Amino acid sequence: MLMKHLIVLAAIATLLFAAAPASAQLGGDVGIISVTSDPTGADVNLDGQYQGTTPVEIKVYVTGTPPGSIIVSKAGYKTKTVSAPHPAAGATEYVHVSLEPIGPTPTPVQDGYFSIDSSPSGATVRVDGHYVGATPVTTQVTAGTTHRVQVEYSGYDAWSAVYTAYSGQTTNIYASLTPTPQTTGYLKVTSSPSGADVYVDGSHRGYTPMTIGNLIVGAHTLELRLSGYQKYSETFQIYSGQTTNKNVGLSPSSPSTGSIAVQSFPSGASIYLDGNFQGNTFTNDYFDIIGVSTGTHSIMLRKPGYQDYTTTVSVTGGSIKYVTATMSQQTTPQTTGKANVISGPSGAEVYVDNLFRGYSPVLVPDLSLGTHSITLKMSGYSDWMSTFEVTAGETTPVSATLTPQPAPPAPTPSGGLPVAVIGAVGLLGVLLFVAKRR
Repeated sequence: MLMKHLIVLAAIATLLFAAAPASAQLGGDVGIISVTSDPTGADVNLDGQYQGTTPVEIKVYVTGTPPGSIIVSKAGYKTKTVSAPHPAAGATEYVHVSLEPIGPTPTPVQDGYFSIDSSPSGATVRVDGHYVGATPVTTQVTAGTTHRVQVEYSGYDAWSAVYTAYSGQTTNIYASLTPTPQTTGYLKVTSSPSGADVYVDGSHRGYTPMTIGNLIVGAHTLELRLSGYQKYSETFQIYSGQTTNKNVGLSPSSPSTGSIAVQSFPSGASIYLDGNFQGNTFTNDYFDIIGVSTGTHSIMLRKPGYQDYTTTVSVTGGSIKYVTATMSQQTTPQTTGKANVISGPSGAEVYVDNLFRGYSPVLVPDLSLGTHSITLKMSGYSDWMSTFEVTAGETTPVSATLTPQPAPPAPTPSGGLPVAVIGAVGLLGVLLFVAKRR
């Protein structure tokens, strides 16, 4: 018996030794890896073990662990890693590595600077289209490239030039600005009597006496109007940078004409005399319609959002008739209504025309005129449905009393017969077992 146990143990030991990996044991035949490099004298490492400097021959056991990687390094060159060959017994595998020199570290390029001034100072400065400040100003720019510098000042021609920025250096830039030639002039108007409405090129500019600036060089029209006086008009010239003076003596209206002075609240209403547009009412002043023939005339004022104002005026020779209109806002007809929905109990979902509008109680606004459907829903209650009418500008009350849903019927007992049958079969089995034991 003991012998049988020993035989079994010996067999197990034999199997264990046979299963041990042979690659873990170094020995057997040898191969050669020959490593050279350009340049020579580079350090060689095989799988982390230093082997010497190139050229070098490395012996490897062909029955051992296969070699992995070769690392070749040399000061001043980039390190290179290659896969190691697997030479056969007695054979030589050759590895040649060309190392790449490490170039000199580039010197970082410093930014340059532009120091910009102008005459006059305070001018706006832009570099490559970007605002950098007002003169005098110093700004940092990218070196080694060109940049466009623009200098602008109101009343002067714009100045522009291109400069190259140099690394670490400051370039001084000076812009001597040239005044822009005057292209506008002024008009100074006085009248006797004063207070006449002044129109230049058809636009109301104010009342005499006054000075009007920024008029473009060239010909313009001037018109003066004052109730009780005849209209004055002429053409005048504006010269560059100069003031044109006009002093006008107004003539009284002729006995066959009169004037109508119109004012409205609010101002800005369009004025129509006998259907003909005259202008727009002024703020806190009268609009003078002069040279109106004697007799009865219609005046209509019109302004968006307000009802038209109409009146008649009887004009006599040399007279001034005043019209002061307080305009009434237009009333927009109501085209919608509301529904005030309540329910018992509250908190029901409210649907109007199948759209959810909130929980009761709720005021539903902006409903179109006419008939609408309404449904109220609440868990545990039957849906409540009805219709209601919406009247313009009115709130329609809608009151709903929700009805609880009936309780569900009690469940009918089921499955009793199968249970009884199973119980009977089980009892019969017990009786048979007892009978056999006896």
